[in-house]
Amino acid sequence: MIPPVLPQGPRKVPRLAAVAPAAGAVLALTWDDGRADRVDLTGWLESGHPYFHQLRDPAVFASARLIDATTVEWNGDEDLAIDSMHLALLAEQQRPFGQPELIAWQDRHDLSNQEAADLVGVHVNTWSNWRTGATAVPAMLGIVCRAFSRDPLLFAARYRPRRSGRPPAAAE
Repeated sequence: MIPPVLPQGPRKVPRLAAVAPAAGAVLALTWDDGRADRVDLTGWLESGHPYFHQLRDPAVFASARLIDATTVEWNGDEDLAIDSMHLALLAEQQRPFGQPELIAWQDRHDLSNQEAADLVGVHVNTWSNWRTGATAVPAMLGIVCRAFSRDPLLFAARYRPRRSGRPPAAAE
C-alpha cells in the first residue's frame, strides 16, 4: 500500500482564459493551459450565503464575466463572485469517475481488490464488478476515492491491509 501524499507547499492558483454561462447554473470554463471544464454551480449556490440566491435568476446568472484570470463576477458586483481556486476544486470533483479512474486509483494506492473493497465497505465481488466494468461505478464511489486520496488521515483510519496465508485458527 502506498499512502496518500500531502501536497507540498501552497497549491498554484489556477488561471482562467475564458468563461461563458450555460443553461442551468453551469459555467463553461477555459483554463489558461487550454483545458476546458463545465462546472455546475447549483450546489454551491444553494449551500452558500443567501446573497448568492440572486444567481437563481437566469438573467443574473447570464451576466457572468471574467474580471481577471482568477475571478468570475456577476452583475459587476465584486461580492457576487467566485474565484478560480473554488471553480477548479468544483471541476475536479465533478469530473467523471468511471472504470478507468477506479483502476488508476486502486493501482496508485497499490491495493488488492479485497483491500479496496474493505476500504469502501463493499463485498469484493461488488468491487470486482466495478473494476471489470460489469457494473457502472456509482458517483458516490468517486467522491469517496477522491476523499481518500486527498486526506491521508481518512485513508489511514479505514485501511486494513490483508495478510497473505490462512488466518490463524480460532482458540478452542
